[in-house]
Amino acid sequence: MSFKTLNLVVVGPLPPPAGGMANQTRQLAELLRSEGARVAVVQTNAAYRPRWAGRLPGVRAAFRLVPYLVGLWHACGQGQLVHLMANSGWSWHLFAVPAIIVARLRGVPVVVNYRGGEAGSFLNGSAGVVRRVMRHVAALVLPSGYLQAVFQGYGMAGEIVPNIIDLERFHPSESPAVGAAPHIVVARNLEQIYGIDVALQAFAQIRRSVPSATLSVAGSGPQLASLQAQAEALGIASG
Repeated sequence: MSFKTLNLVVVGPLPPPAGGMANQTRQLAELLRSEGARVAVVQTNAAYRPRWAGRLPGVRAAFRLVPYLVGLWHACGQGQLVHLMANSGWSWHLFAVPAIIVARLRGVPVVVNYRGGEAGSFLNGSAGVVRRVMRHVAALVLPSGYLQAVFQGYGMAGEIVPNIIDLERFHPSESPAVGAAPHIVVARNLEQIYGIDVALQAFAQIRRSVPSATLSVAGSGPQLASLQAQAEALGIASG
């Protein structure tokens, strides 16, 4: 299949922050361009303009939503297919639903690429609304069998398209010397959904058996202070 004649619209977040969904959106756009497709990215987390608008609770949503809708309308007017990176909760209502509606008004098919660990609880309260919107999309793709089963349970069939990874960016290092202390790395945004607190508890148990083991948590987010306090309480915080 040739991508060289395709005009695609990719809708989703971009780094920063460097979360999984943002990285997947950026990588998807880059790979499609490398195949020759013309790709327009409509960013759902674009910076507030003017910047001070981000400090106005209750109003700042409008400063992001209006430019987003304008960008959607323009991009869909030139695109042949919309690939929508969708998530749960308010993100679905504020960004996914408008993208589907605008694409329909523009006569452009939409592929919904849904990802979100809280899909079950979200659909438990919003399945009817989601189903009505999903009737207007060309396809639903999901990164795992788990999410496929969740959506199937609410009457929405989807295809599994696993996450992609650019293996050229990673190179194996030399094997560590025998007896070297294990170094565990957790790379996640510091949010409750990712269970970093559980990783800290598990590492505390590892340290009892392997006192020389170390843990690095690479990420930022709202749970930074509470996780630092937990590490102190568990006796695993670095000096």
